[in-house]
Amino acid sequence: MGVSWPSVDVIELNGEQQIVVSYTDRVDIVSPQNGAHAPLINPATGEIRRDAENNARNWVLLGSDYENAQFYTNPIYVDEETFLIADYNGRILEIDTVTATVKGSFTLTNHVLANILVADDVLYVPLQSGGVTAITMDDYEVIWSYPTEEGVWAEPILVDNMIVFTSLDHHMYAIDKSGELQWKVDLEGAVSSKPLVANDRLYVGSYNKKLFEVSLDGDIINTYNTQNWVWGTPALADDGIIYVADLSGYIHALDTTDNLSMVWSEQVATRGIRSGPLVYEDTVIVASRDGLVYWIDRHNGVVLTQKEVEGKPELLSDLLLIEPSESLNIDKPLIIVGTVDTSKLLVAFEVDGLRQPWVYKR
Repeated sequence: MGVSWPSVDVIELNGEQQIVVSYTDRVDIVSPQNGAHAPLINPATGEIRRDAENNARNWVLLGSDYENAQFYTNPIYVDEETFLIADYNGRILEIDTVTATVKGSFTLTNHVLANILVADDVLYVPLQSGGVTAITMDDYEVIWSYPTEEGVWAEPILVDNMIVFTSLDHHMYAIDKSGELQWKVDLEGAVSSKPLVANDRLYVGSYNKKLFEVSLDGDIINTYNTQNWVWGTPALADDGIIYVADLSGYIHALDTTDNLSMVWSEQVATRGIRSGPLVYEDTVIVASRDGLVYWIDRHNGVVLTQKEVEGKPELLSDLLLIEPSESLNIDKPLIIVGTVDTSKLLVAFEVDGLRQPWVYKR
């Protein structure tokens, strides 16, 4: 696989919002309040489950217990007792949330690297070697499969009852729910991110060092040349300014109301930025392969502050925003950063970058 990175998301467990991180051979659930491992709870008593030595049992799914499963995607919440997650080895696993064990599985035709889309009780599964497969959520019946010439490494999205996805074969596809092609568009290079949909447009970058603005009919409306590959999904602010990062460490601010005209373009990082930017109020936040997180004035591209993650591990995961929560005693929004170093797998920063409340060590 070469370099990989954690997949980080929020998921509901025991009635609370928790952080779930999938990386290599494990899936862990972590409290956003303090970065502590979430415990297993006995639903009948509400008490923490304990082992023979009376130690609290943590919520962790070990791939080594299930034919050396590997995980690169986020779980899917089904109900209070069930998650689904794709195993890279080519399975969809049913997870018992109460015991953190596998209670069933469905075998796919290929490996899975990207998140599964769920829409109307159908799973739209992107396959590493190419194509998307539609599978019923209740009994895993294959409805249809649409092939591509190269792999699909990004989560499909639902747009106007169409399944839209990108591929390493240079194209973006729109498929209706019966599996019929509506259109496809050549993006001149491999694409490994999901598009951003806004204002009846699709915005997506490619390895041809470009950002594309595409209509919902599959027509290219505008393009913008970046300095390097675009890997992450762009972010759009309320005023119509879109922010895109590239693998030369540049952030580009473009006006979607004026044919993607450049507002500013600045090299903020010394190495590439794989993940998409995160816009919060007047700030753009990015994490780089140089091991730093940057807070940037979104109006002019000036770096306001930067924070180094200890040891400077590569920061490749998409940033996760955790909103304040009274029940979790979180009074300020948090930015969660995933690293490739399991001794600091997750790092939490307050949204203004002034404080680092906790680090999660696997």
